[in-house]
Amino acid sequence: MKYKTLILDFDGTLADTKESIVKTMKFVSDTLNIKAYDEKLIKSLIGLPLKTTFEKAFLLDEELIPKATLVYRKHYNEIVIDTISLFDNVKDTLLDFHSNGINLAVASSKGKESLIKILKKQNIYDIFSFIGGEEDAKNKKPSPDIVNLIMDKFKYQPNECLVVGDTIFDVEMGQRALVDTCGVTYGNNTREELEKQKPNYIIDSFKHLKEIV
Repeated sequence: MKYKTLILDFDGTLADTKESIVKTMKFVSDTLNIKAYDEKLIKSLIGLPLKTTFEKAFLLDEELIPKATLVYRKHYNEIVIDTISLFDNVKDTLLDFHSNGINLAVASSKGKESLIKILKKQNIYDIFSFIGGEEDAKNKKPSPDIVNLIMDKFKYQPNECLVVGDTIFDVEMGQRALVDTCGVTYGNNTREELEKQKPNYIIDSFKHLKEIV
């Protein structure tokens, strides 16, 4: 096997979370009485930390961001189970990797509570050695901090790891950690957008990871 460890993004890579994120952002905008926002912009920011999304999509200042985050987290955790499903072939492929002794880790900008809730509902929580959420790294994507944290914690070498994600932010995160990267085209960025970031691989289906790993 070429790689011993897969460091996986969550939103748009393992699970289709677009609907839940857009719905929750709309709930936040209604709660805070924000009239004008661009849904397309919100979709383009998926995968980045909430703080960044609030700043860019809602133009919120530092004072309002903590309140917006609390509103978001509470609502998201209420709807998350009913609005999220894993993409095709994700579960079977992950179980296959796990049974073959490959280490699996999540590196997400999502809150840890909702991440754990989703993974448990999908019966794949136990196959991950590490589940990294927004709280786990001070500097967020595309900073390499969460990848470096995972490598340090488990004594992985960069050449043993592959970062897999659907956005240019995921690819940049892996590149800055000196780790090989794989972009997936079925998530929130197009093949053309991913190609500009120059990942080592680009795949159209999660199951195609088997041909790389």
